[in-house]
Amino acid sequence: MIDAVRAAAGDDPVIVPSFGGSVPLHHFEVLDAPLAILPIANHHNNQHSPDESLRLGNLWYGVDVMAALLGG
Repeated sequence: MIDAVRAAAGDDPVIVPSFGGSVPLHHFEVLDAPLAILPIANHHNNQHSPDESLRLGNLWYGVDVMAALLGG
């Protein structure tokens, strides 16, 4: 995942071993494998509010990252 982000961004990713909010990852515990979340939202996107937003640059970056992740 780190290599895919590095390939798409052309730079080292910022790795933060935490995640806010409630994400239903417990459904994947049956896989008995480590899980990682790869957010692509901008830091000031007002998630889950009436004025939630996503910068187009973050969207296209996310497309590039997912393509690198799935293709690589």
